[in-house]
Amino acid sequence: MKSNLLATKLHRPALPVQWVKRPSLTQKLHEGLVLNRQLTLVSAPAGFGKTTCITEWLNTLESCPVAWLSLDAADNDPGRFFAYLIAALQSVDAYLGQELAGVLQSGQLPAADMIGTGLVNDILTIENRFLLVLDDFHLIQDTFILQVLETIIANQPLPLHLVLITREDPPLPLARLRANNRLTEIRAKDLRFSNPDVACFLNDVLNLALSAADVAALEAKTEGWIVGLQLAGLSVRDRTDPSAFIANLSGSHRFILDYLAEQVLSRQPDEIQRFLLQTSILDKLNSELCNAVTERADGRSRLNHLFNANLFLIPLDDEQQWYRYHHLFADLLRDRQVDLGKQETAVLHQRASQWYAQEKMINEAMHHALAAEDFGTAVTLLEDHALHLIMQGYVKTVNGWLETIPERWRSQSHRTNLAFAWMHLLRGAYSQAAPYLARLGNSFSSSPAEEAGQSIRAEWLVMQALLLNMEGKSEEGLALASEALATVPEQDGRVRSLAYFGLASANQALERYEAAAEAYQKAIHHGQVADNLIAEMLSVSGLAMMAFERGQLHLAYEIAAPVSDRIEQAGALSPITTVVYGILGEIYYQWFQTEAARRHFQRALELSTLGGYKSGMVNCRVLLSRLYQLVGDLETAAHQIKEATALIQLEIPDYVRQEIVAQQVHVYLAQDRAAAAQTVLQEQGFAFDNHFAYPVLPSDQSISYSPGLLYNSSLRFLLYQTQAGRELDSLQAGIELGGDLIERARRGRCTAVALEALLLRAQMHNLLGNYRASQQDYVNSMRLGAPEGFIGVFVEQGQPVAAALTKLARQHRLDDIQPGYVERLLAAFAGLPASDSKSDGTALQSPTLIDPLTERELEVLGLMAEGLKYKEIAAKLIVSVNTVRYHVKAIYGKLNVNNRTQAIETARQHQLL
Repeated sequence: MKSNLLATKLHRPALPVQWVKRPSLTQKLHEGLVLNRQLTLVSAPAGFGKTTCITEWLNTLESCPVAWLSLDAADNDPGRFFAYLIAALQSVDAYLGQELAGVLQSGQLPAADMIGTGLVNDILTIENRFLLVLDDFHLIQDTFILQVLETIIANQPLPLHLVLITREDPPLPLARLRANNRLTEIRAKDLRFSNPDVACFLNDVLNLALSAADVAALEAKTEGWIVGLQLAGLSVRDRTDPSAFIANLSGSHRFILDYLAEQVLSRQPDEIQRFLLQTSILDKLNSELCNAVTERADGRSRLNHLFNANLFLIPLDDEQQWYRYHHLFADLLRDRQVDLGKQETAVLHQRASQWYAQEKMINEAMHHALAAEDFGTAVTLLEDHALHLIMQGYVKTVNGWLETIPERWRSQSHRTNLAFAWMHLLRGAYSQAAPYLARLGNSFSSSPAEEAGQSIRAEWLVMQALLLNMEGKSEEGLALASEALATVPEQDGRVRSLAYFGLASANQALERYEAAAEAYQKAIHHGQVADNLIAEMLSVSGLAMMAFERGQLHLAYEIAAPVSDRIEQAGALSPITTVVYGILGEIYYQWFQTEAARRHFQRALELSTLGGYKSGMVNCRVLLSRLYQLVGDLETAAHQIKEATALIQLEIPDYVRQEIVAQQVHVYLAQDRAAAAQTVLQEQGFAFDNHFAYPVLPSDQSISYSPGLLYNSSLRFLLYQTQAGRELDSLQAGIELGGDLIERARRGRCTAVALEALLLRAQMHNLLGNYRASQQDYVNSMRLGAPEGFIGVFVEQGQPVAAALTKLARQHRLDDIQPGYVERLLAAFAGLPASDSKSDGTALQSPTLIDPLTERELEVLGLMAEGLKYKEIAAKLIVSVNTVRYHVKAIYGKLNVNNRTQAIETARQHQLL
């Protein structure tokens, strides 16, 4: 039933069996399409036949696909609106909005420009023109939605023609479109019935036999207003003297409407009047719902009677299962509901709420529960469904419900508060989660645990533990996670998986890696059993990250790679999936598979941006900066780290901030901006002016990945200073710090940090003339990196390390290293530019794409250049059209273009064609 109701929103209304044909309007609309105008606006008050006008026109467009979306007041929620908009677009092509739909399913609402740009890019892959019709658009007032639509209109691609049907002009750039002849407008003056139209409508459609004088009189009194004419026609039907009735009709539109509606209703049998009043609380009707609300069994026959009597009942599907009353008629019926009394009306809403709840149509069930002021039912619905709805992106809707419910009832909605807290935590917005957790804490303090529910309390403890872990209070976090595990019932796998994740996170921060790995495995197991994808993703990401930071590249890959496939297949792209792609990108980076690394970093950036995950967005920019610098594109590397810095927020995790500073230092030194590098390091507690000093590390503690990168960046700065002609005095202190970092990193099995420190210390030893110590550090670094295939950390050191390793290989000092590893590593250095310390980025530009096109993408590109359409390409390559579109989107991304013409031009510049 729920899917059937959704289908009614996407169903193009059928024309009545008889209607007044409007060829002049159809011609005007068609001319706008021929002239390639971007937008058709049909704007007029209610009752002017706007929808019928567009439907008649669409029926003349034989070869043009149409996506239709009928809007209602509940669609003013961005999450709900875009879910339905994508469903409408996918009726034209299943590929449209697919990625955005996955993000919305995970409960994240991307930024408006990201949604607009994403939809525009998807639409660009459609070859043939199609129409998107948004009916009742005046109900959309949300500025976020309007901003997205403005982005689409401003960058509207050729395949899309947008049609808006509305009672009032939307706040979109209509004046600009009008001035540029990009807008077709149909107004009330165009829609009014002329005298011949009025005669046809009254005498042919409504089967009346009015005189020409009566027709002229009704045209004058209603000014061609179609709904007024329909009410007038129903009012004079079967009257002995219709002329006298028409002569006495006068007043404004509203007065005529009220008067005629009263006339129409008063002539209906009492049982029909009562049925109309009782069911007027419903936005949409079907026979079962009407039976539930009226507590009768004749809903089907009543609806058939109303439809056959032309009593403003509009079918919403071809099977005539769902209907709605004409909006004006429904408003008039609701005005008369005072006849029923407030108590009876509330009971009707309660019955509707119960029926919708049984049918799992929660939005409608909540609407009627709140209309009845049945807050007990509303809270129950929230408890059962809030988390799912929020994770589907209906944040504004759920928050609106929560604010409607009085505070004394709101505090009882524990799961709703948890849902909002999870939403903010998953996006890294920790401070925004705090109020919801505080409200829960106050509730628990005033209620015994058994009343609040053990599972709810345990989940609250887990979230508190995660916040403490982020604040560096891991011992306290561990205690709360342990308490959560002791509290949660054995059978609640979902919360148990979350509790084990909290336990694992705390143990990892406390460097209890075996305990952390065991807890992660249990979290994954319970998450899979409970079908809790979020808990599973969190734990898989944590376990894979721990393996990577401990230098276990192959293990990290084995954990993360299968999950990335599951993520894409599941469709729900939670922000946590960013971590999985980021880890895979870092593994490929270290294996020096730059194409794969860039693809995964870019995918992680897309998902974190779509999901509004600021920490993820920052980290991805840092990783991309490292990658671009690795291949010699210093200009892009600098741009990426600048973008990352611009995104920094106060509550960004320390590890992200440390990695930003480390990469800033690397880029600044490559640009010969030593002062800038020194400034960012000094802000982290390092000193270089009189002597080298750094923040003291606890004597009994290892060092983890991100702090290790930060401390290593200070060694990189010392090395740069010395190479630039500064005194050698600080190098000895740097060598001592390098030794300390190597020892701590090895103690914590943080291989990447140990490798980088070894390579930096080797270069320092060489500058001081300690050649034997330098060579030993190089040999040790090769032995340490060989088992897992580390290459990236070597290559990013540049030519000095390449020269030193080449010399050692010629001296056979590396013969005992794993076979093939030395050759692969030296081959990776072969494409490096002569120096990476130029201030002019042009010397470092890579002559080829960082992410080369695959063989299949080159085939598709060649066929595009020949002018073939997607269907023709698909036939030639024996693949589906969707597969072709997938390759085209990848080509556009790699070439950084937006359409076929740009792709072909850029490809020729890169000598790909």
